[in-house]
Order: sequence, then structure tokens, then C-alpha cells
Amino acid sequence: MPRANLVGDGGAPKRLKAGSISKAALLLRTLSSFGAVGAPLKAIAAASGLPKPSVHRMLAILAASRLIEKIEDSRDYRLGPDLFAFGATIAEVADLRGLSRPSLERIASQAGGVAYLGIRSGFDALCIDRADGAQVPPDLALDVMDRWPLGIGVFSLAMLAFMPAAEIGEVIEYNRRREGGAAYFSPGALVPALQAIRAQGFAFRTQVAHRDLAGVAVPVFDAKGRAVASLSVIDRSARLRPVRLRRVVALLRRESDEIQRLNGAARRSRGRGEAWREDRKSTRLNSSHTDISRMPSSA
Repeated sequence: MPRANLVGDGGAPKRLKAGSISKAALLLRTLSSFGAVGAPLKAIAAASGLPKPSVHRMLAILAASRLIEKIEDSRDYRLGPDLFAFGATIAEVADLRGLSRPSLERIASQAGGVAYLGIRSGFDALCIDRADGAQVPPDLALDVMDRWPLGIGVFSLAMLAFMPAAEIGEVIEYNRRREGGAAYFSPGALVPALQAIRAQGFAFRTQVAHRDLAGVAVPVFDAKGRAVASLSVIDRSARLRPVRLRRVVALLRRESDEIQRLNGAARRSRGRGEAWREDRKSTRLNSSHTDISRMPSSA
């Protein structure tokens, strides 16, 4: 696979457009990175890189629209209930977790260790499912519903490396701000690693905190070739030596292709219509057909 310029022209990460929609989207992604705990205005402005007065105005608009909420008895904001409701309406055609479960179980059974499914969530990678094999390593750092910055952990690197150059630059810039300028999130430190992952087609890392553990991950693409998820295996380092590692990577790639196929078919589906809409179509019952003169008087 060709080596891409992962930070755009001139080596500088590209910034979001300054339009209101782009700002609102950035703030929603920023709030998602703080999870259910939320964050105060100052932290949101610092992480987003937007001026505090602009952030304050935009947060008020988003809160009035129920897209975010201010946590009671605090100054912190977090994502609002309407976002959950929006997502629930397309669960039938976007249930990546349900589609991937058989693949995850096959990976765990054949590879051993623990198999994980991760998805992108704004500037983070979110672990949404796991399946345990016959030999589960102790003291695992990652669990279901854990949210890690993109660029931290093998399951997130497999997604980040295959994103478009502009998005990679945006993610690196955001996470560097969020982590207080951490050197790890500089393009000079992270981009060479992403280029190597992109070239070999998978990510492989030993865990810094647990030297006896190692992880390998591959991306899952959608029908347009966008990296929307990852499949990974965490196991003891001794069980992921080169020969066995190649077999695990081949297994992950097969299951990644299967998930891509299933997800593509699901996304092309229009889903089921709501019953009330179907009833309305068949019976033509609506207010314009109600004979008001035949309704009982309230007197």
C-alpha cells in the first residue's frame, strides 16, 4: 500500500472550517471525548481550540436543542438524550455490534486470548464488544465501553492509520491539545508509526504497562473504503510470535471482510417502516378525513 502524506500539505495538520455547522460538530465530538462525566466550559474550549465566548454561545444553542445538557448542580456539559434517540432510530441498519458478534466469537475461539471490536467515536476509539478465548490474559487494560484517544492502543491505531490525511491531522491536533501537548501526539512521533501500519496492513504493539502482553489489530472498512471499526486480539507476547502472528492477522482480515460485507448489506437496507405510517397509508386516517360534525359534544 502506498505511503500517504498523513498530515496534509506542508506537514501541518488541517483545521476544521470555521462555519457554524463545523463548530457544532466539533463541540459534539469534543463532548463525546469526555463521556458521561462531562466537562466545564473552560475544558471544552481548550480541547476544541475554539474561543471561549464562541463555545459558550454554541453550547447554549446545542443545549436548547437537547443535543447536549448541562449536568444538574454543576457547571459541566455532556451529550444530551436526543443524540441517543437519534441513534436508536437507525439501530436496525447500523448495528455493527450485532453483525460482528459471530466474527468476534470465531476469532476468540481460533486465536485464543481476547478479541475486541472497536469503533470510531469522534476523536476516540470506543470498545463496544469483546469475546474471550480459552486463555484470557490477566490484568487487561481494555474493556467494553472503554474510550481511548485515537492513537492510544492497538485497536485505535488500526483505525487511525487508514483515515484520510486531513482527518488524521485533525485527530492528532485535537488529542495533543487534550493531552496537554503530549509529545506522543506530535506528527513527528505518531505519523511514522501510522505509515508503517498502513504499509503492512495491520497494527501490532506490545503493551507498555504489561510487557508480557501484545496486541494485533486490523481495520474494518465500510462500502466506501472508510475505516469505521477495528478487530483486535490481545494475548500473551509469547503466543503472538511471527509464525502465529501471521495466522492471527489472516483470521482477523477474513472476519473483517465478512463484517464489511454484512454491514454493507445492512446499510443498503431501508429498514422496516413504522406501523403507524403503514396504517395511515392503508386506511387513510388523518385529521383531514375526520367528520368533526359527528363527534360528541363536550357540553
